[in-house]
Amino acid sequence: MILCMRKLLAVLALAVSAVAQQPPQALTAVSTRDQKIVKRWNLPGDPRGVAIGKDGTLYVGLAEPQAVIAVDPKTGAIRKRLVLDSAEIASTKELVTMRTNAERTRLYIANGSDESATILSLPDLAVIREITMEGEAIRDILPDPAGRYLYLLGRDVHVFDIDGQTNLRTIELDNPMAITTTSTGAQFAVIATEDYGSAKATSVAIYDPANNFAEVTREPMQTDKPIEGAMFAAGDRALIAFGREYLYEKAVVSRPAKTLQGGTNGDRMRVAFDFGDFVNSDRICLPEGSGPQVATTGAASEQLFYAERRCSVGAGFSGSQRRVTPASLYGVNAYALVYDASTNTLVATDRAGFLTVYKVPRAAVVK
Repeated sequence: MILCMRKLLAVLALAVSAVAQQPPQALTAVSTRDQKIVKRWNLPGDPRGVAIGKDGTLYVGLAEPQAVIAVDPKTGAIRKRLVLDSAEIASTKELVTMRTNAERTRLYIANGSDESATILSLPDLAVIREITMEGEAIRDILPDPAGRYLYLLGRDVHVFDIDGQTNLRTIELDNPMAITTTSTGAQFAVIATEDYGSAKATSVAIYDPANNFAEVTREPMQTDKPIEGAMFAAGDRALIAFGREYLYEKAVVSRPAKTLQGGTNGDRMRVAFDFGDFVNSDRICLPEGSGPQVATTGAASEQLFYAERRCSVGAGFSGSQRRVTPASLYGVNAYALVYDASTNTLVATDRAGFLTVYKVPRAAVVK
């Protein structure tokens, strides 16, 4: 009996060793003549959010297996796979957005209709915390660049500590649609619906995290159309917002505020943001069913890249007094887009089942 058990253990040990020595599973490469494409792989599982690690590893969220995979950007090999929820749980994690902190040591995932957000450590994909917000689909999650806060976009906007342990503050606005922060985290912006008495329209509210999230300003976006996502660009001198059919740029002007009096901080100067009166807008055609990560800035913050389906109204985002130079990745049915500074390329997920590395497009739209 003991001898049989020893033999069984030896067999199991050999099996484990054989599995450990097997090469990692690789995605299937797709050949293409599309000159925009650097590399493309088949990726079943309804790919959604995407992020890039410190070493260039591509992290992709899969809605159907409800998993995160780590992909080698050169070979397509799957380095790691983490199943967030099994099919038996019948959960609804959509992995809407995936964003990293400034050090790229953590991955923050907005799970959509699952009413939760997940924090993972990188590169090991260990679960640090899952934040549950009952009754609120979490559509985006945004770490503060300064490493102090974690912003969640649900029915309301929630401000957590960076570890996601405590809900420090809730910003209640009518129909918040998008959140973003400046490159230093000095200002936090929420785009929402504003009641102007006779009608409702879209506005942007700016908050000062260092001053107990006091509201600095609130300005109209000169539209009543829904906003899918937003970001600061051009050295935080422009606020970019995009909807299904329009791309908006609103100028941001910084000015020194009055000197604060009293206390040990009496000599400190604050910087407030003023918006220009005019919002530049252009027609675009976002891909059907794309997510909040379908646009991104490039190596220079004046560069703006976005995916766009083939349509008859798409146009270059050009004109006078513009601070950004956008370029459409035209004819690309992307769900999410992220810029890889190390290779000057764009990585896109496609819900049809592809993970693709694209060349950076030129500013002019090619049709």
